[in-house]
Amino acid sequence: MQSATIERAGMIPGQGLRVACFANQFGDRQGHGLARYARELLEALRGIGGPEIIPVAGWSGLEPEALAARQQETGLQLTGLGRRGTSLLWTFLGRPSLEACLDAPVDVVHAVSLGYPVATRKPLVVTIHDLGPLIRPDYFRNTSPWVMQRSLDQAVRQADVIACVSQYTADTVREYAGPSVEARLRVVLEGVSEAFFTPADPALLHRFALPPGVPFILSAGAASPRKNLAGLLRAMTVLGSSIPHHLVLAGGAGWDSGEIAQALAAPALRNRVHRLGYVSDPELRALYQAADLYVHPSLFEGFGLPVLEAMASGTPVVASDRTSLPEVAGQAGCLCDASDPEALAAAILQVCGSADLRARMAAQGRRRARQFSWSSCARAMAGIYSDAVS
Repeated sequence: MQSATIERAGMIPGQGLRVACFANQFGDRQGHGLARYARELLEALRGIGGPEIIPVAGWSGLEPEALAARQQETGLQLTGLGRRGTSLLWTFLGRPSLEACLDAPVDVVHAVSLGYPVATRKPLVVTIHDLGPLIRPDYFRNTSPWVMQRSLDQAVRQADVIACVSQYTADTVREYAGPSVEARLRVVLEGVSEAFFTPADPALLHRFALPPGVPFILSAGAASPRKNLAGLLRAMTVLGSSIPHHLVLAGGAGWDSGEIAQALAAPALRNRVHRLGYVSDPELRALYQAADLYVHPSLFEGFGLPVLEAMASGTPVVASDRTSLPEVAGQAGCLCDASDPEALAAAILQVCGSADLRARMAAQGRRRARQFSWSSCARAMAGIYSDAVS
């Protein structure tokens, strides 16, 4: 490929190209999930000195005042399309083209996630994070399988290159899109921010009023069925008093609150579970570093970035053995069938019960996390931009 030739020649891939990166997630003020991916990738692309990046904010709530505030918060120069109806025009009419909405010409358009189709006449790169609503519609209430299939079909028709964030996601795209997509598929793994390798400020934990001197297990994620927080609570019930650890849950309320409330009612969990709600990035880093163990019991992921963030923070990880998580955790995490509370409890007990094992896993996890960087992700993506125009 052309990008490989550029790398061997020592040139920066994508140099001289102007790329419009389109992401609705710029409107997400809390900045986790796809919003974190969009922000980290764009900052890394700018950092390698390759293509010129024009971040384009979609129609998801970014009116002029909100756009100005978001620009100040992120330091990114965002271009808002300004009309909520743009999505309908793109979906049903295929116009106006994205480049017609911008102030200057671009060479490539990059749709940073698989959403409604982006109307463009320029070479198009689409990033697919997962096909969850197609594979497990019961886990994804807000997107119907029909909408996801339509979005995938549109991406397959339009895109010059389809970038997948994991081998698992690439395999599922191949399965649901058919053989015609094979030559255009690329796997570009996510990275982990350097900030997670650096010491956090423990004073940031004061506002959570966690019991002093009590070790804790951390899990981060919104309360949706695929995150399996109810299963983690059941595993903690199985453990009972066999470990002294409390459980700290960081993340939004989600839509699995009923099952979680039922699991929380177990007498064994009384006063031992702390739900923090949304936490900032600095607070999350402090929580990772203070925890004895991070548990990621999710039953469906396209990548699983919190696993890497915990490993970078020097925290041992117990994770589900489903979907993309084995390829992210590698041999550095303790993988188990997280759908089985007994199996999950056994894995937690194994790690929490041995300080030596935790120390070994912490060291292995840091080495594993070092294999994933946003700079590498950006260089691979910049090479894809070069391929798209060749």
